[in-house]
Amino acid sequence: MTGVWNHPYLIPLYNAMLIPAAIFAVGLLVEWFGNLLTVLLSYLFGKKAAFFIRNRLTFIGTVHHELAHALFATVSGAKVTKIELFKVRGKQLGCVEFYPRGNAVIRAIQMTLASIAPVLCGALSLSVIFWIFTSFPLEIWQIIVLGYLFISIFFHMNMSTQDVKNAWKGIPVTIIIGYFIFLFTDINLLSGIIG
Repeated sequence: MTGVWNHPYLIPLYNAMLIPAAIFAVGLLVEWFGNLLTVLLSYLFGKKAAFFIRNRLTFIGTVHHELAHALFATVSGAKVTKIELFKVRGKQLGCVEFYPRGNAVIRAIQMTLASIAPVLCGALSLSVIFWIFTSFPLEIWQIIVLGYLFISIFFHMNMSTQDVKNAWKGIPVTIIIGYFIFLFTDINLLSGIIG
């Protein structure tokens, strides 16, 4: 049975499926952790204060989230028609509206990339902030500002329900493209586990 799992044509498939699965997992984990923190804050300060702390006090994270959608949509060739960086309507804090362009494959890629952008850009921004924290001597005000940015971006690098729905539209095509990339490059992200 081990030989079946290690088949050279299956390993690229595992790798192609790993990337979207990891991105979805991070987005959902951030969402879960944010909800947990909001519940804890609501016990301490009440629901309105918890909502204010998570969503309004960390508005920079919402701006980062929406700009990430807009950036990936634009770079991938979609047409961005509306950007609201911070406008509270119920649970919605902002939005980016776009329509994909090109053939079915290109449109699918645009939907997926634009939808997962907050997770990817959030991870990159948090890495840069962490690098600054660990690489330079900082004054107290710099630590406070960077800490605020880190927390704000972290709490908004999730995937909304609409983001998940949009991403799923392009996941099959993205996995197929990823499969061929991993097949022809011999890159194996799971080399310690499979292969």
